[in-house]
Amino acid sequence: MIILSSCGESDNKLESMTTENNNDYVSIIWGDRTYIPFCVIDNSERGAQIGIVNGDKDDQVFEYKDHSTDNWIISFYKSGEMDNSMLMKEINVTEIPNNLQSEYEWNNK
Repeated sequence: MIILSSCGESDNKLESMTTENNNDYVSIIWGDRTYIPFCVIDNSERGAQIGIVNGDKDDQVFEYKDHSTDNWIISFYKSGEMDNSMLMKEINVTEIPNNLQSEYEWNNK
């Protein structure tokens, strides 16, 4: 009972996020911030879950370990077919950690 109760409480604290379609990608909108796909990242880099996208509990958003959610988040769609996490960069971020590189054209402008 306690476990079920605490799981329900954590769901209530998840931020509600939405998406926006661009010609090249789908961004995540959280408040006044827009996050764009940066690179595929290992699931082990995920921190705590902080949100869900478009009310879909399987479309999850996590902290990027040791980085501010103002700048970086991780998008993960929980399904049996795909288990990759996508690192998302806030669109205005210019300082990229040394260990990261994006192959997406929109990040190299």
